[in-house]
Amino acid sequence: MPSAQNAPQLEAVVLAADEASSSGNSSRSPRIIPVEATVAALPITRVLLVDDDELAFQLVGLYLAEIQTDRYQVDWKPTYQEGLEALAREPYDVCLLDFQLGKHSGLDFLKESQRRGTRTPIVMFTSKGDHALDLEAMRAGAVDYLVKGEFGPLMLERCLRYATERARTMEALRESEERYVLAVAGANDGVWDWKLPGETVYFSPRWKAILGYGATELEDHVQEWYARVHPEDLSRLKADLAAHISGVTGHFENEHRILHKDGTYRWMLTRALAVRDRAGTVTRMAGSQSDVTQARGHDPLTRLPNRLLYLDRVARVLERAKRRVAYGYAVLFLDLDRFKIVNDSLGHALGDELLLGISGRLQACVRSADTVARLGGDEFTILLEDLGEPADATRVARRIQESLTHPFKLAGREVFTSVSIGIAMGSPNYERPEELLRDADTAMYRAKAAGKARHEVFDRDMHERAVKLLQVESELRRAVELESFRVHYQPVISLDTGRITSLEALVRWMHPERGLVPPDEFIPLAEETGLIVQIDRWVLQQACAQVKKWQTRFGPAHPLSIAVNVSKRQLGQSDFVDGIIGAIERCQLEPEHLSLEITESAIMENAELATAMLEQLRERKIQLAMDDFGTGYSSLSYLHKLPFTSLKIDRSFVKRMGADEDTTEIVRAIVTLARNLNVEVTAEGVETKEQLAMLRELGCNHAQGYLFSKPLETSAAEELLAREPVW
Repeated sequence: MPSAQNAPQLEAVVLAADEASSSGNSSRSPRIIPVEATVAALPITRVLLVDDDELAFQLVGLYLAEIQTDRYQVDWKPTYQEGLEALAREPYDVCLLDFQLGKHSGLDFLKESQRRGTRTPIVMFTSKGDHALDLEAMRAGAVDYLVKGEFGPLMLERCLRYATERARTMEALRESEERYVLAVAGANDGVWDWKLPGETVYFSPRWKAILGYGATELEDHVQEWYARVHPEDLSRLKADLAAHISGVTGHFENEHRILHKDGTYRWMLTRALAVRDRAGTVTRMAGSQSDVTQARGHDPLTRLPNRLLYLDRVARVLERAKRRVAYGYAVLFLDLDRFKIVNDSLGHALGDELLLGISGRLQACVRSADTVARLGGDEFTILLEDLGEPADATRVARRIQESLTHPFKLAGREVFTSVSIGIAMGSPNYERPEELLRDADTAMYRAKAAGKARHEVFDRDMHERAVKLLQVESELRRAVELESFRVHYQPVISLDTGRITSLEALVRWMHPERGLVPPDEFIPLAEETGLIVQIDRWVLQQACAQVKKWQTRFGPAHPLSIAVNVSKRQLGQSDFVDGIIGAIERCQLEPEHLSLEITESAIMENAELATAMLEQLRERKIQLAMDDFGTGYSSLSYLHKLPFTSLKIDRSFVKRMGADEDTTEIVRAIVTLARNLNVEVTAEGVETKEQLAMLRELGCNHAQGYLFSKPLETSAAEELLAREPVW
């Protein structure tokens, strides 16, 4: 039964309930609350009521029943001790606690439950108007309070929901903090926390230990960090920090060398995020520091020294050579021949296995004092020290090439590979290790160009050519930006009518000093650097627009087509098909009036992907020509699957016709093959009437060459079109 001292308060609560009922919010007329639509999906909330008044239990039950009967389960404990035992025994979601529990108070209950480790959120029933008591309860750990006689069903439900959601949030926060602490400890990283603006930085004991210091040896000041950073890395570190603080970068990450207590420099990876206030001002910046010295110095696959460690060792050799005039040394740059084919055919896992096997053989070919390093991919380099004579370096190169003539056994297969080697001999002219590596790399490319599986020694002529090539590349990049190119057009003649059926678009570079540069002087470089993709797209757009103008001028009686070359690089672009279609649509050119000329080698490098792209183009009625047919390494088993509309006989075959009977038979075979495949055939490089007569006799459909016309500027090509036929 209710106690006498609580009767007035409970009567007020009952009166408040009656008033709520009289306004239409009784249990017989349930009120609609905002969360009604989602209540059914919520779990049951277990509520513990600790109150020495049974009427309080009945009233709480009444209120909660009015809101949602099956959402709450209320247990009642009338005494201080029973309440504590229930909290320790059962997993309650929230506890409603009366401030007066006999000789104990709710504050006593709060403190004891916390001492016992209970995390159940507690809502306190307090007296009307006693704000000091309310504040004391909140300070003691209560999450909220309700004043008896001044709350109804909605306020009770809102209070319970707030208490449970806050408890879940706090629990998630505790778990997150625990995970963070465990992660930091597991990662063995140092932690730092910088209060901004200012120079006060907290460095964790682990941060200091990574640098060899005790927990109390360094002050909490940013200069303790800056003063130890390598002078070459400090400006970049500060710039990266400033970029993140100013909002230029989304996160901070920097690798730099920092001085260890033992006097050596260690590589550190530092990451951090800035904390900003509502105005966007950075108030602090916190992050971690990891020692990555080992990872920075060694290749993760082969465990050989990487570029960073290798260059450091070359730098030491350069210093040694300055002290010892006769000290001999050399750098070898090695690149595997056709490694991409191994990767593409056998997979990257076996490719890695091959690299491991090669690294083992390389180490077996040198002395323990020499250094074998992997620069990345299929590139290796070797530092030979204390050489007796320059010929020792070439002997090592021959030893390596001999070692690689023996097959590697990978997954039950024998795999053969070879290597191209460039050698840079030590010289007093070298000041920096990168210079040696650069020259050895240049010599290696000369070895590849000379036929691969060989070695070349760097000389000054190579350096001059490399400098010139670099200058040409720079000029070519500028030409791409300014579109300093011209398109010339060479007519393709029908051998039946003598009329021009199409024109091949050929690019020329208009150099500001050298004038018109022929394609063989810049196209190989453009392909190597990837600039060919932009050049090809420009030529395509110009050529399509020009042939559309000629069609308009000369009318339907003379339907012209345009042929445009496609490079291997362009064919490998993911947007290749869309780019072609976009070009003809912008010019309003009918697709059948565009012919794309693609070499065998470009197609066969990735035949399946190329076939899929070409099929898409043929579905759009775009014409396709296999260029330089007979000079590549295509497979005849693939040829009948490729959607070509014509073959182009390479000029090297046409040139030898008549003088070489075998070559004439090859041309005859190509024409016959084209006829059997139901495609047309065009002969390139026709220069004499004898060649023309033989091609007509063999049944060749079209021809182009200097016999008819050299490639012409736009105006000259237009004049030629106006005076058809050409023979």
